[in-house]
Amino acid sequence: MWYGSSYWGEVSERNGRYAGGFGEFLAWVRDAPAMCRAGKEAGWIQPGSPLPGTELETVPLPQWYDGAPRERIVVRDARMYARYTQTIHHDDTGIPVREAPGYGRPHLSGDAVRAFLGGSLGFWLSSQATITDDETITYRQTNGHSALTFTPDRDSGVIITHPERYITADAYRVTGHGRLPPVWTQAAVREAVAEATRPGPIDWPDGWALLMPDESVRFAPRSFPWKSADVYIAEPTAPPQAWGPRCGTCDWYETEHDPARGWGRCSSFQPPTDT
Repeated sequence: MWYGSSYWGEVSERNGRYAGGFGEFLAWVRDAPAMCRAGKEAGWIQPGSPLPGTELETVPLPQWYDGAPRERIVVRDARMYARYTQTIHHDDTGIPVREAPGYGRPHLSGDAVRAFLGGSLGFWLSSQATITDDETITYRQTNGHSALTFTPDRDSGVIITHPERYITADAYRVTGHGRLPPVWTQAAVREAVAEATRPGPIDWPDGWALLMPDESVRFAPRSFPWKSADVYIAEPTAPPQAWGPRCGTCDWYETEHDPARGWGRCSSFQPPTDT
C-alpha cells in the first residue's frame, strides 16, 4: 500500500530531490536503474557486503565476550565533526533507505549524526555502523538495506566530548568577550570546556566546544533561551616564565579567571568594567 503525498515526498528525498508528486515518482522509477549502475561504479556499498572501517556501537564489548577478536568504538568516544555531508546509497537489489536523519537533507550537524547513530543502533538491534580511518561513517538498518554515508567537513572542527583527549597544549591564550586575552594553563581550559558543555535545563541551549584544524579550541557555555552565549577562543601559546599568584578563593591562577563574567570560575572574581 502506498501512502499518498508523504510517500512521494520520501521517494523524492531518497532521490536527492525535494519536489514531491506523481511526476517526480515516475522520473525516479525511470532513472533508478541508471542511478544504481552509477552507484556501483562510484563504489556505493552493496547490501550484504561488509561495511568499511571499525565497528561503531552504543556500548563497548561486554567483559564476558570470548569470540573472535574485534575492534569496537563507542559512538560517544568516536572522533566526530561539527558538520557532515549525508549520502543516501541506492541499489536495485537492496531495501531502500527509509530512515535518514534530517529527512534526508544532505548537510547535517555532527550532533544530529551522533544522535541518529545512538538512537538507531540502540533501537534497531540488527543495524550496523562503522567508521573508517578518514573518519567517514557508514550506517545501514539491516544487512539487506542500502547504506547511508556521513562524510565529515574537517574544517568545521572536532566536537570535544573528552577535554583531556583534545586539549593538549601546555598553555592557551583565551579570548572572550573582546577583552585583553589572558593565558590559561591546560588544566584551566579543560575545566572551562567541561563546565561549558555540561548539560543544562531541558530545552535550554546547550554549550559546545570544538577543536579547530589549527589546534585552537572554540567553546561557548550553555545559555539562556533569550540570550546567546559568548564564544571563547583558546589558542595554543608558550607558557609564561611565571604564572603569578593563585586566587585565595578558587586556587586557580588569577589570570585564569574568566575574562568576561566569571562563569564557573570563581565566585569572588569581579570582571573588569569598560571605561
